[in-house]
Amino acid sequence: MKKALFLFLLCILMLPAFPLSDTLTVNKPKKAKNIDLEFALGYSIVFGDYGKFNKSNSKSGYAANGWLAQLTFNWLGKRDVGLAFQYTYQRNPLLDTANNVNPVGTDTNYRLGPGTWINNYLMAGPVYHHYFNRVSVDIKILVGVLLASSPNFSISDPTTKQTVKNTATGFAYQFSAGIGYKISPHFAIKINASYLGASPSVTKEFHYTIKVEKEDPDGNIYFVDEFQTSETTIKKVVSTLNVGIGVIYKF
Repeated sequence: MKKALFLFLLCILMLPAFPLSDTLTVNKPKKAKNIDLEFALGYSIVFGDYGKFNKSNSKSGYAANGWLAQLTFNWLGKRDVGLAFQYTYQRNPLLDTANNVNPVGTDTNYRLGPGTWINNYLMAGPVYHHYFNRVSVDIKILVGVLLASSPNFSISDPTTKQTVKNTATGFAYQFSAGIGYKISPHFAIKINASYLGASPSVTKEFHYTIKVEKEDPDGNIYFVDEFQTSETTIKKVVSTLNVGIGVIYKF
C-alpha cells in the first residue's frame, strides 16, 4: 500500500515536466480569419449629366474621364457573406471647353475656368466574397456619403463679387463586382468593375445691406440701409463606370 501511494505521488510531482498542453494543442487547426483588405486603382468613365456640356441644364457637371483609388475592409461571416467598409477617392478634370462656361444660377461674371472634380466617398454595405480554390469572386452593394469639391459649386458673393468656394455633400452608392487569383495564402490580385453614383448639393446664404432711395413727405430724397438675404442652391449628379486592378490581403 505504501509503495503504491509513493508511486502515485511521484507521478503527480513529475507532471509539470511534461508539456501535455502543448502536445494536445499542437495539431489543433487554426481558425481561419474571414477578414480581407483590398486596395484598387481604376479608370473612371463619366456619363449622364456628370459629363454633359449643356449650359441650359443646371445639373451639367462638365466632367471628363479621370481615375479613382479605393481602400476596402471586408468582414465576412458564415457562407462568405459580411460587411464591407470602403473609402474612395475620385478625381475627374473639367472639360477643356468648359473654361469659359457660366454655370446656371450664378453671377454672369463667374466662369468655371480650369478645374477638377475631387470626390471623397465613405460607404458601407453587404459583401459576398468567396474563394473557389485559387479564384476569388466578390460582389458589393454599398451606400454612404460624398464630399465633393468642384468649381461647379463656387458662388459669387453678391456684394463683393468675389468667388466663394464650397464643398457639396450628398448621398452616394456603388455596385461592384470583381474576380481575382490567389498567388499566395495571403495575397491575391484582382480586376473589378463598378458603377458609382451620387447626388451632391450645396446651399449658400448671403446676408448684406443695400442703399435704398426714399422720399419724405416734403419731396426730399434720402437713402437708408435695407437688409437683404439671398440664397443659392446648386445640385449636381455624379455618374461613373469604373474599371480597375487591385490586390487583396487575407488575414
